[in-house]
Amino acid sequence: MKRRFDVNKPTLLFVEEYENTLSRKVISNQTINLVLLRFKHSMFFSKTHLEATAGIPCFIFDKTESVEQMIEKFNRFCAEHKIVVNYFYNDSEYNQENVQRFASLLKLPGALDEYQARCVRDKATMKDKLRELGYSTMLYQELTSAEDALEFAEKRGGFPFIVKWRRGLSSKEVYKIESREQLEALQLDYSTQRFIAETYCPYLIWCFDSLVQDGKVVGTFLTWLPYTNLSFAEKKEKFAQITVKECPKEIKFDGGKITQNLVGKLGLKNGYMQIEFFVDPYGQPTICEFAWRTAGEHMLSNQSIAFGVDVCSLLIDIIVGRKIRPIPLKGQRCVGDMFLPLTDGIITKISTYDDLKELDGVIGGNINYKVGDAVQSKRQYTSCAGWVQVTGETADEVLSRMLKVYKRFEIVTSRSNTFPTNHALEQKFY
Repeated sequence: MKRRFDVNKPTLLFVEEYENTLSRKVISNQTINLVLLRFKHSMFFSKTHLEATAGIPCFIFDKTESVEQMIEKFNRFCAEHKIVVNYFYNDSEYNQENVQRFASLLKLPGALDEYQARCVRDKATMKDKLRELGYSTMLYQELTSAEDALEFAEKRGGFPFIVKWRRGLSSKEVYKIESREQLEALQLDYSTQRFIAETYCPYLIWCFDSLVQDGKVVGTFLTWLPYTNLSFAEKKEKFAQITVKECPKEIKFDGGKITQNLVGKLGLKNGYMQIEFFVDPYGQPTICEFAWRTAGEHMLSNQSIAFGVDVCSLLIDIIVGRKIRPIPLKGQRCVGDMFLPLTDGIITKISTYDDLKELDGVIGGNINYKVGDAVQSKRQYTSCAGWVQVTGETADEVLSRMLKVYKRFEIVTSRSNTFPTNHALEQKFY
């Protein structure tokens, strides 16, 4: 059924790279007129989601054509559908620079200029900005060869060090380098100029996620990551994100003030900023990176439950220029989500959500696979067997409950011709 436009409501052009918590909230929001922008190369939406959005005007962005060609087609699209866009919001990390250039040339409210878009996407430009502002971050070097990386390591403390795609996401093409042999075995194509080397930081990450309205931070949520993204991308064992109800005493800095300074210096106005901090044993920060888009899929839900607010609806109001009420400084409880381990092969046994939901603190989740499915995991931390959401009074209680979920969860796979190997192999995770 076609969604009717109401002249009394603001019209939002929303970039939907994939279906997630925020996009579902945007689509169901009845206080706005909605236009979707999707990408021709990544139309991986479920049949159910496509049916649910069939009545919403949707512009398909083709990256094989120039941005200028896309602007011409979009203007024709708007004229045909009698659409006047009032606001723009992009939540795509991967397409950040390309689609922001499109929106900026169209002069859409909410678009980033070329430098802003590069700064929140390119890890090298990002680190340059952090150092310009006087913040501690990892040292880095752009790479043109494996020898560049090894020379960097020699000058900066040796092994381990990190080699990463400078415009990466989800820990794709991020490598912890332990030796020359390991680096050479990767056979990376340095001619693409996509890789940088950076110093390794051994500390765990805390995420400071902030809603920003009119250039001011209006609410901040803290999330602890007891395991690293990279470790889960490589080993598929444990990964968790736990939103806490208040800032722990171990953190000796104000991440909200750092966020405010960064937002101000970059000239960002309305949206959602995430900053990842490595926190040392003395409670001091080293900034890992930052992003101008929402956090990982389930973190918005964790934040909403922990603080008793609807983060997605608040963000939508911010995007379309409605003033929001102050967000509580302290949450009601701690809430986290955990990713379940994955092994390659044909699944012969796997726990269901029903097997896990009776455990203490479990309030939600989903298992992505069933017996008989052929699985080949990807080297990215979002590739997992499923997820479970867990709540508790403290972060330590949430983590303790998560460990019991990990203990209960079971996946068994067997190799077949689908996954060639020298001998029959069975993998288990308990």
